[in-house]
Amino acid sequence: MKQLFAIISSFYNYLLQEEYVTMNPVSLIRQKSKFIRKIQEKPKIRRLSELQWLYVIEKAQELANTESNSYNERTLFVMSALYLMYLRISELVERARWTPKMNDFARDSDNNWWFTTVGKGNKQRQIAVSDTMLEALKRWRRHLKLSPLPTAADIMPLIPKITGVGAITSTTYVRKIVQKCFDQAIEDLHKDGFDDEAESLLTATVHWLRHTGISEDIKTRPKEHVRDDAGHSSSAITDKYIDIELRERHRTAKKKLLIQ
Repeated sequence: MKQLFAIISSFYNYLLQEEYVTMNPVSLIRQKSKFIRKIQEKPKIRRLSELQWLYVIEKAQELANTESNSYNERTLFVMSALYLMYLRISELVERARWTPKMNDFARDSDNNWWFTTVGKGNKQRQIAVSDTMLEALKRWRRHLKLSPLPTAADIMPLIPKITGVGAITSTTYVRKIVQKCFDQAIEDLHKDGFDDEAESLLTATVHWLRHTGISEDIKTRPKEHVRDDAGHSSSAITDKYIDIELRERHRTAKKKLLIQ
């Protein structure tokens, strides 16, 4: 219905310019239309709560530290990359136009590390690599029996197949890795009495990790820095992740009384 209104309004704007009509009736309709819902607030970002993320990442760390095998180590690396670098699931697997490689991690002249990826809309971007992400990369490379950090000549796939040659190509495989962490975190949350947190985690998807990483970083990093690392086309998109005002608004409303 909104698309219909937009099309008709565009047509009437043309008629106005050509002086066939003297007004655009859609403008009046929009003011009191039952078909167009006005949204007062920005939509809530679907993300993990701080407690949910704590249980999820601690489970991934526990599995890797208890039994260091190819599956558990790659799980920890994947979870770290999705959260710390706000990667989309497609940015971790080989695609027709892009294969993530070890040398996509590179150091600049200031000794800062960056990760280059090609994301949505075939747009290439550079992501600032944190010290924590760099440690996750070192651990992953040690498991693969490689040097601690890649060189410019290191064209090994970032996440190689466990069996066979080349990079992983299946986003379904990555989803299964993440979902296993979610499922085990849900069990632990139930055991510890956090039933509401466990139930809401049932609806989480891989993409929530990107949203969670952005939402946490926007609390402490400049908005423009988060925007560029996330690959947002404008700051308006990044603004959706800022919930400081909502928290303060709820804090001031929390102790309202029925009788003053």
